Amino acid sequence: MTAALDLGSSEFRSLRREDQRLIARRLPAVYTVLDDQPAHRRVLDQSHIPYSTTAGSLVVIGDSAVEVSSLMSRPLVPLLQGGAIGDQDPIGRQVCAWLIDLLLPQSTAIHDLCVMTLPRGETTAQGAGAWTTQFLEHIVQLRGYQTTVMHPATALAVAELDDQEFTGMCMTIGAESVTFSLTLHSQPLLEARVNKGSRDIIERYAHFRKKYVWDGAGNSYLDLPSVQNWLLHGDLSLSSPTSDDERWLRDAYEELLLASWFSLKRKISACQDPILKQPLPLILSGAAVRLPGFTDLVSESLKLSGIPVTIRELRTASFEPYSVARGLLIQATLAAGEGMQELLAAEAA
Repeated sequence: MTAALDLGSSEFRSLRREDQRLIARRLPAVYTVLDDQPAHRRVLDQSHIPYSTTAGSLVVIGDSAVEVSSLMSRPLVPLLQGGAIGDQDPIGRQVCAWLIDLLLPQSTAIHDLCVMTLPRGETTAQGAGAWTTQFLEHIVQLRGYQTTVMHPATALAVAELDDQEFTGMCMTIGAESVTFSLTLHSQPLLEARVNKGSRDIIERYAHFRKKYVWDGAGNSYLDLPSVQNWLLHGDLSLSSPTSDDERWLRDAYEELLLASWFSLKRKISACQDPILKQPLPLILSGAAVRLPGFTDLVSESLKLSGIPVTIRELRTASFEPYSVARGLLIQATLAAGEGMQELLAAEAA
């Protein structure tokens, strides 16, 4: 069995093939904590919400955590704040293992392969995220898989650029990072990332609009779920903002995009491959790209940045939110020597 595991900083996604079926799952990388009291246990049991007990607390994860956080006025805790788990965070380690267990079945053969991404697009166990990188790979290996780590934007290219001979540019806008890849026939010529993403914008907006919730003890927390719900379902536009909130959001994302392009500009300029003299497609992925007008904002920021590349086509990924995971699974299928025709048949089914 081959499997793909896309471990984003805001959501974990898995994609795997079983017989002729393609199985996709995703879970928010969040949790909430309740005091271990009979009343709380009763509410969770009656609602059939799974939970774990640790150090006198009840821990609820994923979609259930979002529901319980709203119902019980408890903070919704990002599992990977800053794209990392603290090495002194036992609850975070437990939640990571629990989420991966839910998304990835135990391996059934000695050579089963899982191709995965890591938070913030990390590909090596270096720097501040080294401990998290090693821990997450270890959890997957404990499930019985051999692991290969792939850059998310390169995985996106494998998933989305088949009509362009897998040649072009891809960009993912995540919660904690923006990643970028330039590929030639699926081989990366350039991979890069900027360690800043949408979560910073959401948190700053919550502060700006004083979006808080209070628990029973009077403690206040940022009401991030309400902001995310507005972004997903609100009537807003980044290309034609009509309110102060929309203008604030447009400026924040424009700032993020320009910072990302300027960071990448020198690396692109240093790449001497002749492919850069040709017009290239640019594929976008991430929750932010679903905001109305976001593609227009990317196009404007590209012009302002002066990056020495001509963009022939700008489009959002076709297989969202599983585009990166799809590229990972294609890579796993090829690495395992399995037939692509079988994968495509499963995808069609």
